[in-house]
Amino acid sequence: MLYSDFLDYVIQNDGAAGAAVELAVKSYLFGKRVTKVQTRGKKDAYFSVEIDGDKRRKTTLEIKTACGRIDDCAASAWVVYWAEPDPDTDVEFSAVVFSKAEWKAFVNGYTGRGSFTRAASDGLHIQSFRGLLTDVRPKASKPIAEYIYSVCESQPTLAEWKEMVGR
Repeated sequence: MLYSDFLDYVIQNDGAAGAAVELAVKSYLFGKRVTKVQTRGKKDAYFSVEIDGDKRRKTTLEIKTACGRIDDCAASAWVVYWAEPDPDTDVEFSAVVFSKAEWKAFVNGYTGRGSFTRAASDGLHIQSFRGLLTDVRPKASKPIAEYIYSVCESQPTLAEWKEMVGR
């Protein structure tokens, strides 16, 4: 599911690429076109999953991109993260999924120079990082970008995660 399929809708509704990614992720997970972005402060998605053959249970999901606001991730069971959204790439093969504990370890695990996160007027964000796949933010931190990509490589893609949880 290409997030570019949702860009026209979000642009018409004064949104951003992150909102288009949210719509693409939810549309992929729910198997139907979703056109509603959750308001700030609410979970991006609620649904049932099966973990390790266990009984289905309700869970919550946050969807994040690049250097977006992350302080609301701690309350969700799962975080879908796409470090460098590309409108011509399927979200299910590019975005990765973290459990709550994995996300916390990811956010707190950076040991390079400087801080991995930054406080902004609207909340906590991942520090600006250089694009490794595109020319986005060419003067931003390359070590943070390398850390992000190295951690994300070990996480399941959205498609792999969907299969694991029987969605």
